[in-house]
Amino acid sequence: MCHSIKIDKGRQLVEITARDSVNVLELKEIFLETVEHRDWQAGFNMLCDYRGIVDFPVTTRDIDDINEWQASIDALIGNGRCAVVACKDLVFGMSRMWELISSERSQQIRVFRQMKDAVIWLGETFKE
Repeated sequence: MCHSIKIDKGRQLVEITARDSVNVLELKEIFLETVEHRDWQAGFNMLCDYRGIVDFPVTTRDIDDINEWQASIDALIGNGRCAVVACKDLVFGMSRMWELISSERSQQIRVFRQMKDAVIWLGETFKE
Protein backbone atom coordinates (compact mmCIF):
# COMPACT_ATOMS: atom_id res chain seq x y z
CA MET A 1 0.00 0.00 0.00
CA CYS A 2 1.08 3.51 -0.73
CA HIS A 3 -0.71 6.40 0.96
CA SER A 4 -0.38 10.04 1.91
CA ILE A 5 -2.11 12.26 4.45
CA LYS A 6 -2.21 16.03 4.12
CA ILE A 7 -3.88 18.14 6.85
CA ASP A 8 -4.88 21.74 6.17
CA LYS A 9 -5.78 23.21 9.58
CA GLY A 10 -7.02 26.47 8.07
CA ARG A 11 -9.55 24.67 5.87
CA GLN A 12 -10.17 21.99 8.52
CA LEU A 13 -9.63 19.40 5.80
CA VAL A 14 -7.66 16.18 5.58
CA GLU A 15 -6.75 14.81 2.17
CA ILE A 16 -6.01 11.09 2.20
CA THR A 17 -4.74 9.33 -0.90
CA ALA A 18 -4.35 5.55 -1.12
CA ARG A 19 -2.96 3.63 -4.08
CA ASP A 20 -2.08 0.13 -5.20
CA SER A 21 -3.27 -2.72 -2.96
CA VAL A 22 -5.14 -1.80 0.24
CA ASN A 23 -6.65 -4.21 2.78
CA VAL A 24 -8.79 -3.65 5.86
CA LEU A 25 -5.84 -3.47 8.28
CA GLU A 26 -4.22 -0.81 6.13
CA LEU A 27 -7.45 1.21 6.06
CA LYS A 28 -7.46 1.17 9.86
CA GLU A 29 -3.79 2.22 9.91
CA ILE A 30 -4.55 5.19 7.65
CA PHE A 31 -7.40 6.36 9.88
CA LEU A 32 -5.36 5.89 13.06
CA GLU A 33 -2.43 7.76 11.57
CA THR A 34 -4.84 10.57 10.69
CA VAL A 35 -6.53 10.96 14.08
CA GLU A 36 -3.18 10.64 15.91
CA HIS A 37 -1.53 13.32 13.75
CA ARG A 38 -0.50 16.44 15.70
CA ASP A 39 -2.53 18.70 13.38
CA TRP A 40 -5.73 16.62 13.50
CA GLN A 41 -8.78 17.96 15.33
CA ALA A 42 -12.03 16.06 15.79
CA GLY A 43 -14.62 17.32 13.35
CA PHE A 44 -12.26 18.00 10.43
CA ASN A 45 -13.59 16.95 7.03
CA MET A 46 -11.86 14.13 5.14
CA LEU A 47 -11.39 13.73 1.42
CA CYS A 48 -10.35 10.13 0.70
CA ASP A 49 -9.01 9.68 -2.82
CA TYR A 50 -9.15 5.94 -3.50
CA ARG A 51 -9.06 6.24 -7.31
CA GLY A 52 -5.57 4.73 -7.41
CA ILE A 53 -6.47 1.52 -5.57
CA VAL A 54 -6.00 -1.40 -7.96
CA ASP A 55 -6.38 -4.31 -5.53
CA PHE A 56 -8.94 -4.20 -2.70
CA PRO A 57 -9.14 -7.56 -0.89
CA VAL A 58 -11.93 -6.40 1.45
CA THR A 59 -15.00 -8.49 2.29
CA THR A 60 -18.41 -7.60 3.68
CA ARG A 61 -17.22 -8.94 7.05
CA ASP A 62 -14.27 -6.53 6.86
CA ILE A 63 -16.70 -3.64 6.33
CA ASP A 64 -18.64 -4.72 9.43
CA ASP A 65 -15.35 -4.86 11.38
CA ILE A 66 -14.37 -1.37 10.21
CA ASN A 67 -17.76 -0.04 11.27
CA GLU A 68 -17.45 -1.56 14.75
CA TRP A 69 -13.86 -0.33 15.06
CA GLN A 70 -14.88 3.13 13.89
CA ALA A 71 -17.42 3.27 16.73
CA SER A 72 -14.55 2.88 19.20
CA ILE A 73 -12.79 6.00 17.86
CA ASP A 74 -15.93 8.00 17.02
CA ALA A 75 -15.08 10.71 19.57
CA LEU A 76 -11.63 11.15 17.98
CA ILE A 77 -13.14 11.46 14.50
CA GLY A 78 -15.87 13.93 15.40
CA ASN A 79 -18.80 15.13 13.38
CA GLY A 80 -17.13 16.23 10.16
CA ARG A 81 -17.81 14.88 6.72
CA CYS A 82 -15.89 12.12 4.92
CA ALA A 83 -16.04 12.05 1.13
CA VAL A 84 -14.66 8.92 -0.54
CA VAL A 85 -13.82 9.01 -4.25
CA ALA A 86 -13.57 5.60 -5.91
CA CYS A 87 -13.59 4.62 -9.59
CA LYS A 88 -13.26 0.85 -9.47
CA ASP A 89 -16.59 -0.90 -8.95
CA LEU A 90 -15.37 -3.07 -6.07
CA VAL A 91 -13.87 -0.15 -4.15
CA PHE A 92 -16.94 1.99 -4.84
CA GLY A 93 -19.37 -0.76 -3.80
CA MET A 94 -17.60 -1.68 -0.58
CA SER A 95 -17.24 2.01 0.30
CA ARG A 96 -20.97 2.51 -0.30
CA MET A 97 -21.66 -0.41 2.05
CA TRP A 98 -19.52 1.34 4.69
CA GLU A 99 -21.45 4.57 4.07
CA LEU A 100 -24.78 2.82 4.61
CA ILE A 101 -23.94 0.83 7.74
CA SER A 102 -22.11 3.72 9.39
CA SER A 103 -25.04 6.13 9.11
CA GLU A 104 -25.42 6.26 12.90
CA ARG A 105 -21.86 7.53 13.44
CA SER A 106 -21.18 11.19 14.12
CA GLN A 107 -19.18 11.54 10.89
CA GLN A 108 -21.23 11.78 7.69
CA ILE A 109 -19.81 9.55 4.96
CA ARG A 110 -20.60 9.77 1.25
CA VAL A 111 -19.05 7.94 -1.68
CA PHE A 112 -18.56 9.48 -5.10
CA ARG A 113 -17.16 8.46 -8.47
CA GLN A 114 -16.10 12.01 -9.40
CA MET A 115 -13.69 14.17 -7.39
CA LYS A 116 -15.62 17.33 -8.31
CA ASP A 117 -18.82 16.01 -6.67
CA ALA A 118 -16.96 15.00 -3.49
CA VAL A 119 -15.21 18.34 -3.16
CA ILE A 120 -18.46 20.28 -3.65
CA TRP A 121 -20.26 18.10 -1.07
CA LEU A 122 -17.52 18.96 1.44
CA GLY A 123 -18.18 22.64 0.80
CA GLU A 124 -14.84 23.21 -0.89
CA THR A 125 -14.05 24.92 -4.18
CA PHE A 126 -13.19 22.49 -6.95
CA LYS A 127 -9.95 23.24 -8.81
CA GLU A 128 -9.41 21.41 -12.09
